[in-house]
Amino acid sequence: MSCTKTSRTHKIKLSVITLTLNVMFFSAPLSAATPVTECKYNTFGRTVDGSNFWNTVGQNASSVQIAEINCEIDQFSLNNFLYLVGDDGSGHPRFMNYTPWYNLFPKKGAPVVSTSYNALQSTYLNKSANQEQAGDAFHLLDVNNNTTSYDLRVNQTFFDYVSSNKIYTKTAMKAQKAAFNKNSAKNGIWLPPTNTDASKPGAVEIKTSWRDFGDASKNLCPSDIMHCETDAKGNAWGLVGMHLAQKTIDHGELIWATFEHVANSPDCESGSSNPIGKNPVDPMKPGQTINANKNIPELSDVTGWSYFNYGSYTTTGGKGNSCPYPGQKNGEQELCLKSPGSAKTGWNQVNVCRTQALPVVTDSNKVCEQSMSDSTNLTTVACLNNSLSKSFPSSLATKWQYYQLVGMEWLFNGLTSAGAVTTGCFTYDENNGKNACPKYKPGSAPNYGRSGSTKLANTTMETWMQANVYLNKDTSATDCLACHQPQTTTYQGDMSHIFDRISQD
Repeated sequence: MSCTKTSRTHKIKLSVITLTLNVMFFSAPLSAATPVTECKYNTFGRTVDGSNFWNTVGQNASSVQIAEINCEIDQFSLNNFLYLVGDDGSGHPRFMNYTPWYNLFPKKGAPVVSTSYNALQSTYLNKSANQEQAGDAFHLLDVNNNTTSYDLRVNQTFFDYVSSNKIYTKTAMKAQKAAFNKNSAKNGIWLPPTNTDASKPGAVEIKTSWRDFGDASKNLCPSDIMHCETDAKGNAWGLVGMHLAQKTIDHGELIWATFEHVANSPDCESGSSNPIGKNPVDPMKPGQTINANKNIPELSDVTGWSYFNYGSYTTTGGKGNSCPYPGQKNGEQELCLKSPGSAKTGWNQVNVCRTQALPVVTDSNKVCEQSMSDSTNLTTVACLNNSLSKSFPSSLATKWQYYQLVGMEWLFNGLTSAGAVTTGCFTYDENNGKNACPKYKPGSAPNYGRSGSTKLANTTMETWMQANVYLNKDTSATDCLACHQPQTTTYQGDMSHIFDRISQD
């Protein structure tokens, strides 16, 4: 989730500082129970099934190891994804009831909250500004040469904060920026919660990526394995990715998680969970495959992926075991993640692969037995996904089985201590607890202690900003928190960049 600020000219170059923390203590007494080593859908006693929305992370206050905390937050993220994609009672997923950014920041007047299903709007999806990826502003074309589009929505808590504080005009944002620069420890935009009430969800922001399947009457979107939406003009869109950012009473920095459809792109290297092939493997049916293009005659026998054309890959020299990409030093011909072109020269379809893959998990390879000892969080995520697949909630449509957690990230400096919640900025302990709220300096990069998936990226949203991909010297960032910081030169508001979409004077 590298940089969710969308700009045609804004280039970001930030290094990722990853710290190691061996032991993390919560305020509750420690348990003498045997440490848990495997991350499953029901580890720590709370079941990941999406039956309700979790407002807090802390299933088990006795967790002391970072690896255990990672599992807890992975579970938290996956559960809330399942809840948000669950049926709202009218045949639509709950996240489609959230308020779209253009209603939060209207061109005129006050924000308009969404309390029921709010369809995708092609008017916005087809604007170039909503087709640009963060940081590099590249466009992503699918295997049918259609441009991927992005939608942003917020929950009621987020909406109420913006509406009640009247932060939906450029004048208001200017005042917030001035206040932040005067005292960044307390002033400026700080999303809720700022108290210890865990009965209500904190601010939630969702960014989704959509594959354009064209005229919905042609039924090209594979609705049995992918969630398909029809916009107000009758165009079909397939959900291919989701970022979920959520603030809680114990994580004021927001917890960042990302999810993808398994047929988006294969892994770049061999021996991983989503191998290169004509069609993606079916995670629910061993030995079988799925095809995201099965309803598109000219593609169905060529490739089953949304962003990887197996036909062109083999024609240009691909051998089926790996897909070389810019940044590798193996001297092979680059077949994936090449430059997609530009707004001036035109955008091109580029074969996409995942540079940081989840490991293979089977019943026999025993990968999961020590999954929570993996500091990269990759094995933990893979084992949690695998565990859920074997006990997938019957309340959810089977299409949701084809989406998976890719990873999540959090700051251990952002965790509040002793049950207290900092009013204003999230807890940032840079001097043994003496400076919980530093005065941020615009443009500076604080020494955040990241944990979870510290090289997190979504192949549909940060396609060319994945780990180890370097297309040019002006763009490199390999995780969410390399860009989501309140003290960036262009003040955005807390850890969110959604405020740069304000257009009203």
